Amino acid sequence: MLRAEALNVNYGDRRVLKDLSFEVPRGTILGVIGPNGAGKTTLIRALSGVLPPVSGRVLAAGQDLARLKPAERARLVAVVPQARSLPPAFTGWELVLMGRTPHLNWLGHVSRRDEDLVRKALERASAAGLASRRIGELSGGEQQRLLLARAIAQEAPIMMLDEPTTHLDLQYQISLLDQVRRLAREENKTIVIALHDLNLVARYADQVALLVSGELVACGAPESVLRPEVLTPVYRLPLQVLHNTASGQPVILPAIL
Repeated sequence: MLRAEALNVNYGDRRVLKDLSFEVPRGTILGVIGPNGAGKTTLIRALSGVLPPVSGRVLAAGQDLARLKPAERARLVAVVPQARSLPPAFTGWELVLMGRTPHLNWLGHVSRRDEDLVRKALERASAAGLASRRIGELSGGEQQRLLLARAIAQEAPIMMLDEPTTHLDLQYQISLLDQVRRLAREENKTIVIALHDLNLVARYADQVALLVSGELVACGAPESVLRPEVLTPVYRLPLQVLHNTASGQPVILPAIL
């Protein structure tokens, strides 16, 4: 389980996250939405322990992240960042193997189990064919799949994903998010995912958190947050919300004027 308690985060003297409180149970997905500059990436960094709070705290599996050493945090929380500035000379295998670092002994010995977990993670992320290729040769979407594999190999009970579908075509968007949902359902992981696409959030998230200028404007089930009266003033665009008759999920579209 993941819990934010009265979380306040600054960049320099500027407050960027303001008094956020929410809880994400195990086995569920929290989708974080909001316009550009709302604080989604900052929230992911704060929830993973990279950005320390000015006040409040983040509890991961009951432990205050600010009190843990980096290796201890890494055994609890895995992060899938946006693909950029990855080491170009590394192979895909080497990048995914980095996910095992928190579990290696002080000599850094890689066991057969570590290798098996890396192999399985590559397969689950549809990235097995990228294992021997250099990162510098890969597209942004291919790198993104390797970052997901690295997080899977890390075996952390909590996973954070920051706009993981940005560089992916539709096929791999659905494949990646289907895999994320399986991780939540089958392995009981707690997952926080920041997304721009409201319809992907409607399809995959169990809860939705709407951020605006670092404040939590709404948080709850998709049908309670993804409503025209909530979304239209935030995105400054008339929106309509229909319902998929097959799935019952909201479908968000620009309103026809």
